Amino acid sequence: MRKKTPVILSILIALVFAGGEVKAQMFYTPAEYKKVYNEKVAVELELKSLKSQFANEKANYESRIKDLESKIESLNKQLANLEAQRANDRKLCDSRVKELQNTIDILQKKGSDKEKELVEENKKLQERYEKELAAARKELQDERDRNIKELDALKKSYEARISDLQREIQSLNNEISSLKKLTAAQKAELDRMDEQRNELAKQLESEISKGQIRLKKLHNKLIINIDDKISFDSGSAQLKKEILPALDKITRILAEYPENTIMVEGHTDNIPIFTAQFRDNWQLSTERALAVLGYLLLNKKLNAGRFGAAGFADFHPIVPNDTDVNRSLNRRVDLVVIPRVAE
Repeated sequence: MRKKTPVILSILIALVFAGGEVKAQMFYTPAEYKKVYNEKVAVELELKSLKSQFANEKANYESRIKDLESKIESLNKQLANLEAQRANDRKLCDSRVKELQNTIDILQKKGSDKEKELVEENKKLQERYEKELAAARKELQDERDRNIKELDALKKSYEARISDLQREIQSLNNEISSLKKLTAAQKAELDRMDEQRNELAKQLESEISKGQIRLKKLHNKLIINIDDKISFDSGSAQLKKEILPALDKITRILAEYPENTIMVEGHTDNIPIFTAQFRDNWQLSTERALAVLGYLLLNKKLNAGRFGAAGFADFHPIVPNDTDVNRSLNRRVDLVVIPRVAE
C-alpha cells in the first residue's frame, strides 16, 4: 500500500504542534494549494489503477477456477471410463472363473486357489482405482478452495485500499476547499513567512549544511529544529557555546518580525532519565526549552509576551525511537514560528 502522503503527514504533525497553548488557524500558499490538488489527482489515478488491477486479478482467478472445474470434469470422465473398464475386467474375471469351474473336478484344490486369487486381484485393483480417484478429487478441490480463498482475500484487500483512497480524496477535497477561503491578508502573511524562512536559510547556511539546524514549513508554521548535539551535553540543560552564534542569528531575524508568536519546544528520546538534577524526561525537555528561551530573550528587541516554552518529553518523536540515529534526531529543541493571522 502506498504510504501516507506528505500532505496527510504534514497535517498530523501540524495537529501535534497545535496541541500546545498557542493555537493558529491553518492556511496555505498558492503553491501548497497546487500541491494538494496534484496529490488529489494522483490519488484518484491510483484509485482508478487499483480498480483496473482488481478487475484483472479477479478475471484471472475466475479463469483459473474455470480451468480447475474443467479438470474436475475431465477427471470425472476418467473415473467413468475406469468404472467401465472395471466392469469389463469383472466380466473377464467372471469368464475366467467359469473356465476354471469347468476344470474344478480335476483340479479342485488348485482351481479353488486360482479363483480366490482372481477375486483378490480384482478387489485390490478396484481399491487402487478408488484411492487414486479420491486423491485426485481431493487435490483439485483443495486447489480450487485455495484459489477461491485467495480471491476473496484479494478482493477484501482491494476494497479496503479503495475505501482508504476514497477517504483520502475526500480529505484532500476538504483541504482544497479550505485553501480557497484564504484571504488576501492571510496570503500576505504566508508570503512574509516565506521571506523569513529564506532569510533564516541564508543566515544559517553553514549550520544547515552540517545537519545541526533544520528548517521545516508546516502550512502556517515555520519550525526551526535545533539538533541537541550542538546545543546540549547528554543529560544536561546547559547551552553549549557552539550553539550560541546560531541562536544569535536566529534572534536577529526573529526581531525583524515582531508580529509573530514563537513557541520553544523541548523534546527527548525514549531513554528514561533519573538524576539528582532531572527526575524524568518531562523535566529535562522543559528545562532545555527554557534554556533556549532565556537566551533568546536576552535580546531586548524581542517582545517576551509573544514567546512561550513547553517540554514534551519523548511523546512527540519525528521518527521511531528504534535506532541510535533516530533517537538522536528526536532529541531536539524546536522554535515554532506562528505568523499573525489577519481575519
